[in-house]
Amino acid sequence: MSDRMLASQFISLYDLCVLIREVVGDNFPEYIWVVAEIASIKENQNGHCYLELVDKNEEKVIAQARATIWAYNYRSLAHKFEKATGETLKRGMKILFSAQVQYHEVYGLSLNIRDIDPTYSTGEMARKKRETVERLLREGLLELNKSLLLPLVPQRIAIISSPTAAGYGDFMTHLQENSYGYRFSLSLFQALMQGEEASFSIIAALQKIKKQIDLFDLVVIIRGGGSQIDLSCFDDYELSAGIARFPLPVVTGIGHERDDTVVDMVAHTKKKTPTAVAEFIISGVRLFETQIEDLQNSIIRYSDRLLENSRYSLQENLNTLNHVLKNILSYSFSKHQLLVIRFCLASRKNFSDHQNRLSLVLQKVNAVFWQKFQEAKNKYFLLEQSIYHFNPVNLMKRGFSVARINGNLLTSIKQAKSGQTITTQLLDGLILSKVEDES
Repeated sequence: MSDRMLASQFISLYDLCVLIREVVGDNFPEYIWVVAEIASIKENQNGHCYLELVDKNEEKVIAQARATIWAYNYRSLAHKFEKATGETLKRGMKILFSAQVQYHEVYGLSLNIRDIDPTYSTGEMARKKRETVERLLREGLLELNKSLLLPLVPQRIAIISSPTAAGYGDFMTHLQENSYGYRFSLSLFQALMQGEEASFSIIAALQKIKKQIDLFDLVVIIRGGGSQIDLSCFDDYELSAGIARFPLPVVTGIGHERDDTVVDMVAHTKKKTPTAVAEFIISGVRLFETQIEDLQNSIIRYSDRLLENSRYSLQENLNTLNHVLKNILSYSFSKHQLLVIRFCLASRKNFSDHQNRLSLVLQKVNAVFWQKFQEAKNKYFLLEQSIYHFNPVNLMKRGFSVARINGNLLTSIKQAKSGQTITTQLLDGLILSKVEDES
């Protein structure tokens, strides 16, 4: 075949692209619905939104395409999506969209997105959340943080939040201006509280707290205020597992009204708002103070009762003594009896006996009083020792531990079933063990 014949079979690149455009136009004349994952998304200064879309098979990219949402449609589509899902369009999200397939001689293949169905993305997010919860449950992590004991007096608080969040300001104000005058040690560990990087940022804050864990009684994660979008970071498995395994109780106040996030589920205690978290901490201190006041009042009442009994016994002895003396002084002696008394006085023997008896009565009164007083003192000391020895922290220092299954105390081997996870609380942390033989 000659070179001239070969050259006559060639066409220009432009002509080829025109043919491709015509083929695409002929075969995709209408808008079609497509499912894809957003690999990247950005908005330019003109308001147009550009996306890179991918399709994956077991995390391997098997298809890729560019897409555009023109500014004229982007604002309304984004607003509708956020309102329906509580989330913004972002990387890693699967969407169902209506698009026109277009091919341009210079820019190649692209998809012109006209509409997005938010119900599909809602279903995908719900599926991922459900899978995360099921995984945490299988691994015995869902109730792990809840098994930790709350501090008797929660005063040293590690706070994970953004310093500019309105919820953070509400939390600090409510805690520092409480009506009881309680004082707290508050340390802020800054983190992003929404967006793609939020989960990594919060995990980093938890790691910083863990390095100085002896300085804190409690960790709070608060968000609150502002937009309710971009909460999917609180459904992240790595973040949820990190909170579940954290050796201090974690309290959340993310400030949303929709269904609980996975972070809320694994936290020791969840509250709807940062202010509610502050009130929870204050109530913990107030409960301890009330218990101390009740114990103090019980000790005072018990001591008063013992002293009252001692005073009653003393009064009885004094009444007996007064009665004896009164009879002696008021007795009408006969002539014969007077002679006998004079004889006794002269001999001084009987008088000495009466004097000794009176002295014995006074000694008995004094002994009874001091005996009762000593009993009250000893009982108070024993009560004080019992409070110290039965303090959970002191018990754990002596080697005791607390075992739980699914958050319930383990008191019998009959409660343990093969395959279950046992959580053992020690003074400085938790041990997870798996039951292999229940015999």
